[in-house]
Amino acid sequence: MHLHSIQIPSSRSKHPPRPAQRLVHPLRTASHSIDQFLFLETMASSISPGGSLSADLLACLGRDDMTDVHLLGTDGVEVPAFRIILACRSDVLCNMLVGNCEESASKVVNLRYSSDVLRAVVEFCITDDVKQFDGRSDESAARGIVQLIACAHFLNMPLLEDKAKAIANTLLAMEEHHSLACAFFDEASRLGEPTSSVKHDALLTVRKFATVSLLSKPGILALGPDTISEIIGDNEMTCEEITLFRALDEWANMEVEEGNLFPISIAERVKIAKKVTTEHIRLSSILPTDLASVVRKSCLVDEKMVYEAFEDQAIQAEKECVVPTSKRRKVVMPGITVSGAGVDPVNGFYKKDGEHDYFPKYTKMVHGKERIKHFASIDGMDNDTFQFLKKRGALEMRTTIFI
Repeated sequence: MHLHSIQIPSSRSKHPPRPAQRLVHPLRTASHSIDQFLFLETMASSISPGGSLSADLLACLGRDDMTDVHLLGTDGVEVPAFRIILACRSDVLCNMLVGNCEESASKVVNLRYSSDVLRAVVEFCITDDVKQFDGRSDESAARGIVQLIACAHFLNMPLLEDKAKAIANTLLAMEEHHSLACAFFDEASRLGEPTSSVKHDALLTVRKFATVSLLSKPGILALGPDTISEIIGDNEMTCEEITLFRALDEWANMEVEEGNLFPISIAERVKIAKKVTTEHIRLSSILPTDLASVVRKSCLVDEKMVYEAFEDQAIQAEKECVVPTSKRRKVVMPGITVSGAGVDPVNGFYKKDGEHDYFPKYTKMVHGKERIKHFASIDGMDNDTFQFLKKRGALEMRTTIFI
C-alpha cells in the first residue's frame, strides 16, 4: 500500500497559495427575499469572526450554486440548505435526502413546517445553536418555537428539541412575555404529545399571571375555538371571575384580520363565547356593580342570566348573614326610661317631645294618649318644690319631664 503525502506550501514556495475566494454577496447571485438575506447576514455575523467553518457555511446558504436542496415551508418560502449536512445531523433527514425516499431525487423538499422553523433547523445543523427567534416577542415567534419542538421531535434531533424547549421556557418566565402564554398553549395543544410540556408550562403561566396573560395582546386573542373553553374553564385560575369574563368578551368581539389562524366571523365567535359563558363563567361570583354594568352590557348574557346571578347572591348573603325575621317591625322612638322615682306613675318610658324653656322635653305615653295637663322638671327640683307638688297631687298626674 502506498501512502500519498500531501504537500503544504510554505511561505517560501515559489508559487504561494491562492487567497481564499471572496464570497459574492448573496443578493447578487440569486433572487432571495429581503427577510432571507437578513437571516443569512444575522446568522453569519453571530458566529465568532476569523472565517470559521460555520460562518462560511451560513454565508454560502445565499448561493444557489453551492446549496443543493431547498426546504419548502408551509408559507410558501423555500429555505436553502446543504443536503449532506442535513443528512449528517438527522437520521430521518438522511433517509429522506440520500436514501431511497422520493425526496432524495428532489431539489425541493416539503417538511410541512413554517419557513421560520426550517431556517432554525438548518441553522442548528450548521452551528449547534438557534438564533432565529432572538429579539422577537410576537405571536408568530411563539408558535414557531413550539413548531420547532415538534419538528425536532419528528426529525429525531433531541439536542435541537431541548434547545427549543429551553427557548420557550425562557420566554414564558419573562414578565414582559407573559402575554404570549396563550399562543404557546394554543399551538402546543394543536401539535399534541411532543409539545405537552410546553402546554403545561404555558397553562401555569396563565394561571399565575391571568390578567396579563389574558388581557394583554395577543393574550386570549391567540386562542382558537378549541382551546378557549379549556382556558376559561380551568378551575385553578388565580384571577377574579370578572377578569375571565372580560377576556372572553374581548375574544368574542375581536375583528379577524387577514391571515388570521382562526378566520371565523364575529357572529360565530359570539356563539362560541356564549356557550363558554354558560358552561364555565360563575356569574354569581362577580360583584353586583360589575354584573349591572360590564356583564349586562355585553352580548354574551341575557337578562335572565343576570337576574339569576343576583338571586344567587341574595340567597348566599342570607345564609352568611343574620337577617331580621320578626313578624312585626319594631319602631324605635327616641326617648328615655325613668325608674326608681318612688312614684309608679312617674316611672316608665318618655318619648322625646320638643323643648320647654330651652330644656329637652319628654312625654309619657298612657294607653296611647299623651297626658300633658301637668308637668314639671325633675332635674334640679328642690325639696320644697317637690313637697308642694306632692300635696297638690301633681306628681301622680305628671307625664312630662325635662332634663
